[in-house]
Amino acid sequence: MKIQRDWLQQYVDCPLPTEELGHTLTMAGLEIEAHETVSLPDGESTEVLELNVTPNRGYCLSHIGVAREVAALTDSALTLPHPEETLRDAPTGPGIGERLSVGLEAADLCPRYAALVIENVNVAPSPKWLADRLTAIGLRPINNVVDITNFVLMEYGQPLHAFDLDRLADRRIVIRRAKEKEAFEALDGTKLELEPDALVIADNEKPVALAGVMGGANSQVTETTLNIALESACFDPSSVRKTSKQYGLRSDSSYRFERGVDIEAVITAQARAAQLILELAGGTLAEGRIDQYPTPRGGSTTRFRVERCNAVLGTRLSADEIKHYLTALGMGIVDGGNGEFEITVPAFRPMLEREIDLIEEVARLHGYDKIEITAPVGALASTQFTPVQTLVRQCRETLTGLGYAEVVNYSFLEQENAEPFLTAFGGENAATIALDNPISLDLGTMRTSLIPGLVKTAVRNIHHGQKSLRLFEQGTAFFREGESITERACLAVVVTGLYPPDIWHAAGKGYDFFDLKGTFETLMARFGVTADARSASRPWFSTSPAVDYFSGDRRIASLGELAAETARRMDLEQALFALEIDLEALAAALPETVRFQPLPRFPGSYRDISLLVDQKIPAGDIAATIRSAGQPLLQQVELYDHFEGKKLEPGKKSLTYALMFQSPEKTLTDEEVNPVFESIVRTLAEKVDARLRD
Repeated sequence: MKIQRDWLQQYVDCPLPTEELGHTLTMAGLEIEAHETVSLPDGESTEVLELNVTPNRGYCLSHIGVAREVAALTDSALTLPHPEETLRDAPTGPGIGERLSVGLEAADLCPRYAALVIENVNVAPSPKWLADRLTAIGLRPINNVVDITNFVLMEYGQPLHAFDLDRLADRRIVIRRAKEKEAFEALDGTKLELEPDALVIADNEKPVALAGVMGGANSQVTETTLNIALESACFDPSSVRKTSKQYGLRSDSSYRFERGVDIEAVITAQARAAQLILELAGGTLAEGRIDQYPTPRGGSTTRFRVERCNAVLGTRLSADEIKHYLTALGMGIVDGGNGEFEITVPAFRPMLEREIDLIEEVARLHGYDKIEITAPVGALASTQFTPVQTLVRQCRETLTGLGYAEVVNYSFLEQENAEPFLTAFGGENAATIALDNPISLDLGTMRTSLIPGLVKTAVRNIHHGQKSLRLFEQGTAFFREGESITERACLAVVVTGLYPPDIWHAAGKGYDFFDLKGTFETLMARFGVTADARSASRPWFSTSPAVDYFSGDRRIASLGELAAETARRMDLEQALFALEIDLEALAAALPETVRFQPLPRFPGSYRDISLLVDQKIPAGDIAATIRSAGQPLLQQVELYDHFEGKKLEPGKKSLTYALMFQSPEKTLTDEEVNPVFESIVRTLAEKVDARLRD
């Protein structure tokens, strides 16, 4: 917004030099971006300030708006024109009802619409003073009528439009929504096909303006125009913003309507323009005014407390000082006693809705530089983490300690990758959640699992030359069940590629199912949760190996190799193993209390047992059988060798477990351990047909 210093001086006699004025406005929230001296066509020069007006200060998009600020900041007198009084004394012709009719069919998008008619005007070039005013702030003079509407726009911040009355079909104006594919040509020559959500100003046949944005080429004022209809209105800011963006049209009018205009100044600005047209273009004003204002808006009132203001700002301002600041800004004040005011906010400040907004105004006028710098004082409450939050922290610590790298992906992905993973956490009737306004076509659906995002991250790293990847991500999965939306906290881990070169792994060997199984078991050991593995059938996992882990009847995790079809869809050309944990289910499975156990006083007795069993029997089931048969002396069961090959009988596998027996009361002897060991062997033979391997 450009402000001409000479023009500003007409409303407020500011004693400050221009540089100091710019600094004062900047410190009050109206940043001065530039201060320049503009040369006018006749060789004269004038000073112009360019302001960066934030969206909450739309009232400063005018010279009078800035003049109000300057008057309040400098305690200067404010002198404003009173065009309505002047217009009342102007001679009038026939009543406006005989010359124009107005129909307001969209009051929700146009809360106020006013029109005047001026006949027999003389459209001609503008006088020097008017042309200079516009030139100084970067506008091109066109003719006296159009220039006056632009002048008043920059004076009051109220957009106006003048229609050639004789080019309006049936001399009628209708404020309505556009028809489907309705044609419209804007003043700048842009040809559009409008949609029904656009608000238009139309005559009885066609649109003549895109409401709040731009007039139409079919009704503009030209040198041959004799009679004009002068429009002044208030349009819904959201509607104007949407229309402007949708059709790619920006104007000084749309810029102001988007930020909200003073609905009570609609008539004042219109009267000012009519007064100037009668002075500069002649003509006769039709008697009366059409003013469609279905729901008048009264001034809003807000409670204001002096004590609260000082507490927020850290000041010690008196009630009289605060009253002075607010009065200077045009507020109406009723003193309720006890340091409380009832503030009536003027219509030109629609953004002031709460007490804190008024406190900010007091701070601006008092001066931010006058507010003492103090450290904030307050009691700090201890942070309480939920069980899931605690799990997330512990999982992150454990996984990073194991050498995994954490990944953070978007919560959105493609529909084709979200759909197959619906049953990761949802039931059979779960559905995906589509975004109404996605940031891109491939991010249009809320993720139903973390695995697709991790796989895509792995693919991206593989394409950049990474041969070994161990990744994890914690986040939320989303799905719809009926009318409700469910969010599930989860953790996913993936491994793929070859082992990094080291002395512990054979060269060329890659990660497999058991690497991830070990990671899961490490996590469960930290949390003290016992999980049973069961064969699983998941559409995104290969049939073998793939397992679900349960704690009681609650499924807490799924583990398997990514299916070939899923891998191809995600452009993955190598084996990848994935683990996904339901953190909410895991939190519910945590032990209620954690008890300290002292270190054993007596040493343990160790045995190895090598078994020949059917290949279909899970190693975890055999470990559970051993653990059950060895109670109460058996303390640890650990599988440390698994062998399958031609040296064994067909359909058989060899499993070797390390067993540790221990008593809290004494050192065990072979005579005490051997019967328990033999009981384990017998139980295995009976339940799983296992026999000792030679």
